[in-house]
Amino acid sequence: ANDDDSNVVSSTKQNMAEKEFQAWNERKMTKISEYYTDDCIYKDLQYPNVFNGKETVKNHYDNVATCLPNSFRFKIDSMVTMPTSSSAGFLPNFFPLPNNNKGEKIGLQWHVESNGQVLPFTRGLSIYTTDNTNNLIQTAVSIPEPAVIKPGIFNLISNQFKNEPSRIIPAFIWIMYMYIVFFSDGILPGANALTLEQRTWEEVRDLSLNFFLVSPVLNLPFAPTVHPMLEGVFNLLLAWAGLFAGFLSDERKDKPNILPFGPIVIGMQFLTSAFLLPYLALRTSEVDFDDSDNERSIVYREDISGSIQPLVSEWKPLAPFLGSVGISSIVWAFIARPEFGNLNERYASFCDLLSIDRVGSSFLVDLAIFALFQGSFVDDDMKRRGVKSDEMVLLKNVAKYVPFFGLACYLNFRPVLPSKDE
Repeated sequence: ANDDDSNVVSSTKQNMAEKEFQAWNERKMTKISEYYTDDCIYKDLQYPNVFNGKETVKNHYDNVATCLPNSFRFKIDSMVTMPTSSSAGFLPNFFPLPNNNKGEKIGLQWHVESNGQVLPFTRGLSIYTTDNTNNLIQTAVSIPEPAVIKPGIFNLISNQFKNEPSRIIPAFIWIMYMYIVFFSDGILPGANALTLEQRTWEEVRDLSLNFFLVSPVLNLPFAPTVHPMLEGVFNLLLAWAGLFAGFLSDERKDKPNILPFGPIVIGMQFLTSAFLLPYLALRTSEVDFDDSDNERSIVYREDISGSIQPLVSEWKPLAPFLGSVGISSIVWAFIARPEFGNLNERYASFCDLLSIDRVGSSFLVDLAIFALFQGSFVDDDMKRRGVKSDEMVLLKNVAKYVPFFGLACYLNFRPVLPSKDE
């Protein structure tokens, strides 16, 4: 953005509040944090919580920036300044100030524009107090004009799609997937889910009992006999779905998603792409930083939401374990259960099964979707680990373009997230 985009009030010297508006319009969030004291207090009346400390304020601005189009600019309409000791009521002190504070109070009236057009219901007032020792912002309160109709979650989703039109792809595929797999007749073999066909539910039960091939390998008495190629595809698919748990760092306190990723990963063990695709369409992307400033993007294990998710996400045996399950599933499909004959015979019988089986044919659709989207998390995951865009290119490409095994390889060889205790 150009300097004139910030529309700051003319003065011989910009105060910190004006500089903050200019940095926001240029999307320089680190620069904004430099204008605040370490123990600053920030309150945005659109949010229930107070933001304490400059790092928390920066994270808040990062989150807001990801939800608003890049065309949005905050324009200052008027400004007034006075000593913090002043008792004038039109610039009240929202937070207690030290008795020795001799800084100033700054009041700004502003509005938001997009591509030069004033947006309705986007006016507001911001009130700042500064520290007299360094002129940095000590407290700040933002009071936006209430909208006639609260946009809520729908406005957030709309902004996400405007900022990243590529989100339309997983959203569209999800709609088509749900219709074709669960409700259509004649597109995929077999009956749709609404018919509640008994054979379908029995097949799902039998495959679940043979989860990760534990029951048949141990020859447990309750292990049902299922076509080995169908078992192989089923368990390969679930191992692949499990690999996405390696990206649980995508869900953090400072990077919340509309759909929480932990439950999504669990749901993928049951309905695979029905959970993955909407998450891809609605997830919050990582903030872009210059490669010269890549350290700012590093995430710590303690930042990941929950107590179990950091352990699972960074568990080194995860990829080797699930990779071995995938290899075992492929081998099982080709050589297990000799009563199904040689390779040609079992392949022919598997094709005959798929010609009437909605469950089995939907597994093949899921495999194709996983292959198409498995690389969707890789670039953001590398940002979280402080890897520059021109580094570890081979590993990134393997993760994106080699189905299943490339993702397992990536999770095994990527840099680990640091711990704050290290």
